[in-house]
Amino acid sequence: MRTFCTVLTPLALLLHVLVGPASGELIMIGLRGEVTYIDQSAYDLLEGHVELGDTLTGTYTYDSQTPDSNPLSGVGDYYQDSAPCGIRLEAGGIVFESDPDILDFLIELNDNHVGQDNYLLRSYNNLPLANGVEVDHISWQLDDPSCTAISSDALPLGPPVLADWQYQTLMINLGFKGGAILRGEVTSVWLIPEPATVLLLGSGGLLVLRKRRRGGF
Repeated sequence: MRTFCTVLTPLALLLHVLVGPASGELIMIGLRGEVTYIDQSAYDLLEGHVELGDTLTGTYTYDSQTPDSNPLSGVGDYYQDSAPCGIRLEAGGIVFESDPDILDFLIELNDNHVGQDNYLLRSYNNLPLANGVEVDHISWQLDDPSCTAISSDALPLGPPVLADWQYQTLMINLGFKGGAILRGEVTSVWLIPEPATVLLLGSGGLLVLRKRRRGGF
């Protein structure tokens, strides 16, 4: 079974994100970039379907009301443990995504901790690829040694500003114990959706369905 996010229609997913679960508001971030590195082991496991320079797209979703589980000052750890939270990436027609049935997805914020700011996503339990290859880790880390990228370890309500971070790496570890590595660079991120956009899509979609049922089209 694929993740909840892939089962829902785009409109239904956007409406679900807007309404959110009872525990809080769901935040969905879109991202786009390119594949920058594939080691030989990963290339073999992917059977040549992903190449250097391929476009990398995806989303990650989290509950904005998740409590911080880390008692340290300047460190925020926000574990997501239920669908539709998680991350989904695609490159070369291959999908890499969190397992919704045993979700273990972390968002960590370090504000001037050990000499730098960090923004980290990490998905520990992921669905295998269509060819049966295990996906050990999916992670995205942004680092800023100047400690000016963020001013709090609170869970953000929107995407990171890429220009504020000096370094970043998106990495997918494949195979047993993650020995095969694919890396990417994210070049743009955005919030999905804007509430007004969702409301327009929702009302428009309902009108279309009503017209079809009445023979309007």
